[in-house]
Amino acid sequence: MSDEFAIQQNINVYSVSATRGDLEAMVATYAPDGVWEVPGIGAHCKGREEILAASQGIVGAIDYMVQMNAPAIIVVDGDTATAQSIIRECGKYAGKDTCLEVLGLYDDKLVRTAEGWRFAKRTFTVRGMHDYQTAPPSLHE
Repeated sequence: MSDEFAIQQNINVYSVSATRGDLEAMVATYAPDGVWEVPGIGAHCKGREEILAASQGIVGAIDYMVQMNAPAIIVVDGDTATAQSIIRECGKYAGKDTCLEVLGLYDDKLVRTAEGWRFAKRTFTVRGMHDYQTAPPSLHE
């Protein structure tokens, strides 16, 4: 398996695990001391435990979420790599008739580990965030 394919798979596992709400599998895509940050909202977590705790807080506020990533631009340099991927997240707030759409870009630094390629650092830049009301039931029939 090529390094680029393995890195894209790690990105895919992150998005699918986030969508399924399998936060432990999502966090396992990071190196043990990996960093996840969203500068636009002041979020900065270091290590799998902090990332898991922050993710649990986010998941607790939503009924569901779907994260879609575009194929990444990946550059491998020995046992380190960088990747950029466009992300779209859609979800519904818990207990509300309001949905959320987040559009942005992940800038990733990855490292080759005994487990395979893992995120050393993921930085999410929000390009747009929108709330909207869900459609009335009659529109879904």
